[in-house]
Amino acid sequence: MSTNIGIKLKLIRESMGFSQAKFAEMLDIGLSGYKRYELGNEPSGNTIKKIANHPKTKMYFMWLFTDETNPELGQIAPGDFISEQGLLNEEEFEKQFIDTSIKSLLMFFHLDWFKVNPDKKIDINDCGKLLLKDLKPIIDARASKPTNSQKTA
Repeated sequence: MSTNIGIKLKLIRESMGFSQAKFAEMLDIGLSGYKRYELGNEPSGNTIKKIANHPKTKMYFMWLFTDETNPELGQIAPGDFISEQGLLNEEEFEKQFIDTSIKSLLMFFHLDWFKVNPDKKIDINDCGKLLLKDLKPIIDARASKPTNSQKTA
């Protein structure tokens, strides 16, 4: 690693609108240590891990160490943006979720993991909708609050 890492860290920090102090605090890195990184000192393995795993900086990790980006995988450089072209709108998400749920449920029936009760009428489409209704709050909560345990590709 070289001074180039320090310049890149500064670009990332500035693109996010943070002071050195706020950026270091966000990453849980000592301020004096962070200032040394911007001046060219090599970050420790622990610091690299913090940058790679932090939800606000992990999108820059590939660029930081390889000078390459891969927007399809969410790996960008400061100033780039992630295209929302690949993202599903709410209606598309619900349709895809329901369709996938139906396919999974049908496979469970086929594998005899579930048995149809002949006394009750079942609408497999309604089952997919019910799964969406029950699981959507959990999915939304996870999507709105990325954690350090989420990994990038």
